[in-house]
Amino acid sequence: MRLLFKARGDASLGLLLIRLTLGGVFLFAGASKLLHLEEFIKNVQSMGVMPQDLAFVFGFVLPFVEVFFGALYIIGFFTPITSFVLSALLASFLLTLKNDAEIPYTYNWVFLACTICTMFAGAGLISFDALLDRKKKPADIPPQPVIIEEKKIQIIEPIEPVVVREEKIDIH
Repeated sequence: MRLLFKARGDASLGLLLIRLTLGGVFLFAGASKLLHLEEFIKNVQSMGVMPQDLAFVFGFVLPFVEVFFGALYIIGFFTPITSFVLSALLASFLLTLKNDAEIPYTYNWVFLACTICTMFAGAGLISFDALLDRKKKPADIPPQPVIIEEKKIQIIEPIEPVVVREEKIDIH
């Protein structure tokens, strides 16, 4: 039954598969754009979504960003930050690119869901994030507060001794 119900299972393998697949997509997409950089810059400028100078800078920088953050995503390094950057890229793709497909959605929505998932879930145990987290020194971890049960102590002050005086009384 454990195979059917995995509510308490370890998600590290699933997160690794997401990172490898989506990181590979970004890595190879950026690399193919780098191989034909001039053509890609002209394509970005011809879209007419932004001014020509900004389109040139965006078209030049985008392939490097895709390769760099795709590689970071694959190895699971700075995963929340990497996931945020990739999510921002995907959101910009969704806003600027038109959907010519016959289906009512684009694969960028699925990619966005995956990057948001890893932004909140982390990279999993099979990552550089987990490796570096394991190597923290005990001094880096703040000590946990120790709660000591308070007991009230009643202080009893010594009573002054009563001195009994003997007096002789003459009755005669």
